Amino acid sequence: MNAEYESDYFMRSRKPRDKPPLWDSFQDPPAKKATGSAADWKKLQFFLKLLKLFTYLLVFSVVLAASVTSKLVYLYMAGNTNGARKAHVCTNYLLLDGKLMATPPKLEQIAWVWALIFAFAAPELFTFLRALRICMFKREKRPSILEVALVTLFELLHVIGLALLTFTVLPQLDITRGAMLGCCVCFVPALLNILTGTRLHWKSVDMLVYGASIVALVLQGSAFLLWPAMSSQLEVQLLAIPLLLVSFRWWENFANTHEAIAYIIRTIRCSRSRYHTYIYLAPLKVVVFALMAFLLHGQRFEEYFSLFIEAWRPHPIPLMVSDAMQVSTLSAGSLTRVPSTLQSSSFAVVYSMLLQVGAAYLCHIFGKFACKIKIQEFSYALPLCLATPTTVCLATLLAQMRASNACALHGLLPDYLTIQPLAEDYADLGSQVLDYCLWVWPLWWVAQLWTCLHIWQPRNDKNAPTEKLYVCPWYCGLLVDQCSMMNRRIVDWTEEYLAIKSDLSAPRDPALTSNINASNDIQEEDKIPQLIVCATMWHETQEEMMEFLKSIVRLDEDQCARRMAKKHLNGGKADDEYYELETNIFFDDAFVLDERYCEQPRNPPLNEYVKTLARSIDKSLFEVYGVNIRIKPPLKIETPYGGRLVWTLPGRTKMVAHLKNKDMIRHKKRWSQVMYMYYLLGFRIMETDHLSPARKAVIAENTFLLALDGDIDFQPRAVQLLIDRMKAIDELGAACGRIHPVGRGPMVWYQRFEYAIGHWLQKATEHVIGCVLCSPGCFSLFRASALMENSVMKRYTTVSSEPMDMVQYDQGEDRWLCTLLLKQGSRVEYCAASDAYTHSPEIFNEFYNQRRRWVPSTIANIFDILADAETVVNKNNSISTLYIMYQGMLMVGTVLGPGTIFLMMVGALVAVFTIDIWTAFLWNFFPILFFILSCVYFKQKYQLLIAFVISSLYCLVMMAVLIGIIVQMLEDGPLAPASLFFLLVAAQITIAGLMHPQEFLALLCGVIYYITIPSMYMLLMIYSVFNMNDVSWGTREAPVIKDDDEPSTKDSDDYLPGWLNDPLLIDSELGEISLTEKRFWKDLIKQYLKPLVLSKEKKQSMDDGLRELRNMIAFAFVMVNAIFVLIVFLLQLKKDYLHLKWPMDPTDFVSFDRDNLQVGIYRQYKELDPIGLCFVLFFGLILIIQFVAMFFHRFATLSQLLATTKLDWFRSSGQLSEEDAVLELNGSAVNIARRLQRPKRLFDYDDGDYQDYDELHSEPGDDQHRESMGRRQTIFRLHESRNKQHNDYSDLVRNFERRFFSEDELNMKNLPLSRKSIKLFQQRRSVAKQNAAATPGGTPTPKTGQRPPLVKKVSFSRNSMQIYDNGGYEHTAF
Repeated sequence: MNAEYESDYFMRSRKPRDKPPLWDSFQDPPAKKATGSAADWKKLQFFLKLLKLFTYLLVFSVVLAASVTSKLVYLYMAGNTNGARKAHVCTNYLLLDGKLMATPPKLEQIAWVWALIFAFAAPELFTFLRALRICMFKREKRPSILEVALVTLFELLHVIGLALLTFTVLPQLDITRGAMLGCCVCFVPALLNILTGTRLHWKSVDMLVYGASIVALVLQGSAFLLWPAMSSQLEVQLLAIPLLLVSFRWWENFANTHEAIAYIIRTIRCSRSRYHTYIYLAPLKVVVFALMAFLLHGQRFEEYFSLFIEAWRPHPIPLMVSDAMQVSTLSAGSLTRVPSTLQSSSFAVVYSMLLQVGAAYLCHIFGKFACKIKIQEFSYALPLCLATPTTVCLATLLAQMRASNACALHGLLPDYLTIQPLAEDYADLGSQVLDYCLWVWPLWWVAQLWTCLHIWQPRNDKNAPTEKLYVCPWYCGLLVDQCSMMNRRIVDWTEEYLAIKSDLSAPRDPALTSNINASNDIQEEDKIPQLIVCATMWHETQEEMMEFLKSIVRLDEDQCARRMAKKHLNGGKADDEYYELETNIFFDDAFVLDERYCEQPRNPPLNEYVKTLARSIDKSLFEVYGVNIRIKPPLKIETPYGGRLVWTLPGRTKMVAHLKNKDMIRHKKRWSQVMYMYYLLGFRIMETDHLSPARKAVIAENTFLLALDGDIDFQPRAVQLLIDRMKAIDELGAACGRIHPVGRGPMVWYQRFEYAIGHWLQKATEHVIGCVLCSPGCFSLFRASALMENSVMKRYTTVSSEPMDMVQYDQGEDRWLCTLLLKQGSRVEYCAASDAYTHSPEIFNEFYNQRRRWVPSTIANIFDILADAETVVNKNNSISTLYIMYQGMLMVGTVLGPGTIFLMMVGALVAVFTIDIWTAFLWNFFPILFFILSCVYFKQKYQLLIAFVISSLYCLVMMAVLIGIIVQMLEDGPLAPASLFFLLVAAQITIAGLMHPQEFLALLCGVIYYITIPSMYMLLMIYSVFNMNDVSWGTREAPVIKDDDEPSTKDSDDYLPGWLNDPLLIDSELGEISLTEKRFWKDLIKQYLKPLVLSKEKKQSMDDGLRELRNMIAFAFVMVNAIFVLIVFLLQLKKDYLHLKWPMDPTDFVSFDRDNLQVGIYRQYKELDPIGLCFVLFFGLILIIQFVAMFFHRFATLSQLLATTKLDWFRSSGQLSEEDAVLELNGSAVNIARRLQRPKRLFDYDDGDYQDYDELHSEPGDDQHRESMGRRQTIFRLHESRNKQHNDYSDLVRNFERRFFSEDELNMKNLPLSRKSIKLFQQRRSVAKQNAAATPGGTPTPKTGQRPPLVKKVSFSRNSMQIYDNGGYEHTAF
């Protein structure tokens, strides 16, 4: 066997460049079909682009229309509070010729005052509800007295100013000037632009910016003097007071950390504790606004309450006749016979108020949505800037139409309500503009735009939370457009927080000045995300390894493309999604340690799983790139824990396989995680001497460990979505994606539906109302700084000494790690848009054994959180008491699940088979009793056999139950209790499937899930509890090699070669690790990872402890369920006395008594029995919570998808500015680099998906000859491929540089670039060529088809490193 293997390896490795004989020249290129993680991505991408285009237009329209509507209705409402104004009444519909005037009575004015109060109170109510939700479901520290005082002071000043503006100034002005006045509430922000130097970050134009800011301040201040000087009304003369007070609300957004106000800003900005303040401040603001309204309007205070109900009802509006000379009140005997009153509309005030509140709400919600998905410039900034001029124009148009013709708006507005015009007719409009100096209003508008110029420069992360987008949590409903602009944060919350935090933590001791200086040496490269893939492997098959390796190769290609775009196309500037990459594989039990096959224990042979990994790398490259690529053999290194293989992938990222020798280091997955956490975080970060503590902290914040299993399949986009969540939320410690099970057979179909509803409902609910309790280790991203917190990494190294610890720590290591993170205050999230695919158990026994590990560890970890709930709630902002109660309900449902299913089956048998309840009880009791006894006395293989048989029988019964439920629904109707609950659950799951269109087909597996409910929720729980003393892995177990009874003599031919001498690694170079690292590994193994050697007595003691724990838990589990079943069953027996009448869909009966000749009519209600009542109340509440939370989570997922989707359909025809061309080219730089670096696939001319840049200029005759050949001329293509010179594609960087620096023109037709951007690209390419030619050792311009010489050093990470030449080559067979 060894000779055959060596011969095969020799043929593949020693003569790779020899051409195979023609009889063996046939090819099997990989099919470019989308499966697994790449399934339907192109269709989804097209749909997302189409949806984003629609979103651009929709959000722009809604924000503009809503802001204009809100402001117009607000001015309309404020104008009608003035009792001195009179409105022209349309007489055409009264069949009269004269002019009538309507005067608003007291009741009408009171109604409008209350409408304005309610309009102001609406956003305050939303603020109160948000603050209440956060304080109830999140843990936020309480604010200090100073913080409460400062926030309250400035908020109340804003409220007083807004009340003065609403009830004194605006009622005295026409609607045109009122609309113009909205631009003048920016005085304090404009002043702070100058005083605190907000604009000073524009270093190149300091004086120009200062000058513009001063002009803007002067223009804002001119509104305080201009109109008051022209008016004799006291209300208008005091105009400066309300405008100044209103602008105080947004002062903190325009003030930086200047020393004069630094302490105040720190107090207000540094925490989310202001939500505690808003719980009482929001109602207080409403009360103050209402009191100011009552005081300023002028009516008696008690009348606003005594006449409240009457004011909202229809009431008479007095009418007056008007002519050119006089206005006289009509009398009853007037010759004109005009009615003296007009009945008011009962809905005019209500509709106006609702329209104003709804428009302001839509403006805020859609505006926030635009900021989250990064469409702020077009769909937020532009409509808000256009809102004021649009409002002024529409207000002037509507008012003048009404003034010139009283019937102009008869069908839109009531005739008795006024819109105060600027002039009585169009002829006087020009003179009024000059008299009031309205020509200065455009300057006020420009000053507002300059003050709010920051909204055109968004710097927030994708899907940033509200606290990072806005200073105040909600909006001012009466000035929604100005509030949306000035409330939008100028400085990103993260940068601001870090700056303040570092300032606050600055030591006062002069001796520590060096530490302060060290904190200022943080470099930009420290903030670049460092993605470290950490995969654990054990006994994966080649198919599973292939999926993992292809995912890593795709990630390597993506990172290389971003690196090439940064270096050659973007002038050294990284794109927003740039990251550094390194892959580490920790291989458990990697060596053959059997003495019969291992000659030298210091050089043990590799096992077949490691060899399979090494052989699969080239095949994975072939599957991804479609061309035969061989990279250089790995570097092999001896280490204190075993060995290490280091590959350099085509994108020049490292993939390191750490081969664990279980005789030298502790094995199993948890200890592999301890191994890589201490190595990557403890040694690589903390032991780096040249880094200051501040730099280490920043690096740790931006270092992410991607924990993977060895069979995972994902796309780079899935990882990027998780990184985006980490960037957006600072307290996020871990994030997991949507896990899809793959495989074949009914068990996989069951898991497809189970995983679907588990993610759709359970994980989404945890994400929304609290945080996810478990981030699965098969595909999760962890923040390094969160893992380095106290009691996380250190506690994770705890050796299981107690039986319960073995269950909690070793059976569910991923869940326990998340439990430790949660207890230290980190948040764990679920990102539904990040898809990953993992192999799931395909046979019944393997599935049961997997869940046998999961169920006890899940219950143990959740119980740990519930038992320590007070501490968890105090430390973790995302976990509240209500969330703990929700998890407690789920825990109760889990523990009582078998009893609930047992009772459900009893009731189902009674209903379907029409048998008595005792018979149904016994039919279910005896199989369950038999299975429990088998779990106590039989071996696991017999337990699983019995479970399989009983599960099969229950599947048949459940099919009968399903038919019975349908029949019962037809008989009792859909409103019967059982029918209604069944339909509601089915509707909920169906709607959830519709909300996840990509996974909708998982609903087809719901039938399998339904018929296996008794098996999975009753038998599986019993099996897991009664076998919790078994702490073996249960899946992917290696076959046990039994010793022969007869001794055998050792033969030297039986020994396998040591791993350093393995034929598979015969061409590999031998390396070594540094002495520092070697010492680290020895110390780490000695401290935490020394192999556990247990004596027989210790093993027996542990087994006895586990068995006692099993007995105790199993007894408690059985007794709790038995008591629950007994109580509910006894209640069920007395259901004739203990039941509730179902109020829906009763049945009416008519009876006739022949003896007494009486007709009786009575109504019979359906009964809700105790079982149904418990089921409906308990599980119904949980389903409602999960259903509502799912909608919130789906909206967040849609926002994340839209935020990461780039719309590149539109190309300008050369009208782009230079800046826009740069932005367009930078946005496409990664795609350009990806095309230039990607190898040419075999038979690439079969399709047009990949461009061959090496053959852009072939001979015309060759093209004509090729076109003349048929599509299926395989023999011709084989000869052509055999005779053609092949390039070496093993290095993506070399591929890129060969094409980028070549003299050939590049095909740019399929790239979404304008002509100006293409021209800019060619200019950058020419400059790069010149720089490379002029630089000593630079990359020369190669000729087509030739391989350029290696550059000695290329820097593609933080440290310059020697190029590791892949030495790759093409061959035609593996």
